[in-house]
Amino acid sequence: MNRPLSPWPRPCEAVRELIRKGAERAQALPPEWVERLNQALFASPEDARLLEDPVILAACRRANRAELLHWANANMQRPGEPVEPYVSADMVDTARELAHRGLSELLMNVARSTQNTAWELWMKMAFGLTQDPALLEEFLDVSSRSISEFIDSNMRVITQIILEEKQAQAHDDHVDKRSLVSRLLDGRDIDTEQFGRRLGYSLAQKHLAYLVWSETAEAQVGELQDLARALANLTGATSALIVFAGPATLWAWSCVTKPVDLLSLQSAMARFPTLRAAIGAPASGLNGFRRSHLEALTTQRLMGRLAGAPPLASIDQVRMVSLMTQDARATRQFILSTLGRLASEPMVLQQSLHAFLAQGCNVTQTAEMLGTHRNTLLRRLERAQDLLPIPFAEHRIQIAAALELLIWSTPQDESER
Repeated sequence: MNRPLSPWPRPCEAVRELIRKGAERAQALPPEWVERLNQALFASPEDARLLEDPVILAACRRANRAELLHWANANMQRPGEPVEPYVSADMVDTARELAHRGLSELLMNVARSTQNTAWELWMKMAFGLTQDPALLEEFLDVSSRSISEFIDSNMRVITQIILEEKQAQAHDDHVDKRSLVSRLLDGRDIDTEQFGRRLGYSLAQKHLAYLVWSETAEAQVGELQDLARALANLTGATSALIVFAGPATLWAWSCVTKPVDLLSLQSAMARFPTLRAAIGAPASGLNGFRRSHLEALTTQRLMGRLAGAPPLASIDQVRMVSLMTQDARATRQFILSTLGRLASEPMVLQQSLHAFLAQGCNVTQTAEMLGTHRNTLLRRLERAQDLLPIPFAEHRIQIAAALELLIWSTPQDESER
């Protein structure tokens, strides 16, 4: 039950009108506001590491927008009056997930960072609304209290959700698969045969680990499971170990009995347009179980960080990209100095040259892979090479690397296919 908000004096009509005007601007979700609030999610290195989880990151971004809209709408209707707490379904799920991980303090850190950023944005806007010192003082005083109490009220609701989740865990005698798998991944000395029996999955075989997740608000558990099983089938496995790792994330392992065909895995993704998957490398035994999972996690984090990442990627695809994107400024400079004007051309040119290099500079194979007429491809390749600032024949490796980085860094909806 929400705690009643303490009353406060009603601001004068002039200040109420200023607050209404400010709320109208906030309700429009100015892009710079949204971007600044999203950046507040990375206020400390600890927060940033956890928020490399794409599912939690997407949920927090949606929650930022929802809370901003709720506060702005309330102040349009009742400017300067207390705003009732608002905790979206995204934040409820995230709070429960972080309580399960023992990382509840993250939400408190994020809330304070968001509050500070929202106040900076609102205060900056205030000086554009009025230059009257008396009105400005009252406006800022009321606004500061409103934002602070709104965030505090939300945190009281979140805190209660976290406490309830912890109590539920404390009274749950059932040890679920996630708890068992977490013990395996922690590197503890265990009886692998006993754990294998409890999980219904042998740890003595050759494993392929993968993560399946959704960054949309309408994620369906059934779809996540279907995709996990579809990927397992392509490794030759008849069944898979599937673990619920979060509100919209599955961890999965399957036995590898035949070579893993990346193209087949990518084709399977076409049936699940709202889902994503990250794949480790095949490895044997308990150490392989752990290593393949950690590689899938590394792949997922890179996919969450780079806007142009495909729906499915493997550790083999991202090793170089991961190393080369540690320094964003150096990465951008390498791309520009290597690709020149090609870096700002339509993506279809960049993808054509990238595919051509990946296919060993074989025009026929590249045209078949892209589903493009040979003559069309030749024209694109000629145009792409003309835009390069360095000779193509002498710098193929550097050009291929720069194209790989560029494609991974460019949002897919900007691509011209």
